[in-house]
Amino acid sequence: WPIFAAAQAHGLSIGLHIGGTQSSAPSASGWPQFYIEDHHVLVHSMQNQAASLILEGVFEKFPKLKIVLIEGGFAWVPTLGWRLDKHWAKMRDEVPHVKRPPSEYMKTSLWFATQPVEEPENPEDLRQVFEWIGWDRMVYSSDYPHWDFDDPHQAFRFQMTAEEKRMLFRDNALNVYTFR
Repeated sequence: WPIFAAAQAHGLSIGLHIGGTQSSAPSASGWPQFYIEDHHVLVHSMQNQAASLILEGVFEKFPKLKIVLIEGGFAWVPTLGWRLDKHWAKMRDEVPHVKRPPSEYMKTSLWFATQPVEEPENPEDLRQVFEWIGWDRMVYSSDYPHWDFDDPHQAFRFQMTAEEKRMLFRDNALNVYTFR
């Protein structure tokens, strides 16, 4: 994994953006027929990337590596963490190189760009997702100028403290991309 070694050695982050042309269908059900379907399956690709990085032992070999998952949403993160932890607890002999519960790697080696922001009926549900992931792991992304971009003034319908806003809209990006 020379790219991971180089990124860690130089303190650089790697951003993963799922999408574009593919040589094989993005899901077991084949090629999407509609844009809404295509947009939806991107989340599955992002989940697969996160699981692969963790279960292949990338973060054990490169503990200071910083990966930013870009434009794959983030509401799925807690459920993937719970599921991976459950399976790891029962099958950890298969992956002895994974020393900690997978959710711990999600909270220490991965950052999540917010676009597309899922909008639950109860805005506080989204806050709970932020809390599970950790405010220091969230990086605002708008996807502007695309038609479905997330306007920073409307995308988050729950109350944020001044510190949470500063972290989401500024500090976390400065930290993960080492602009400080």
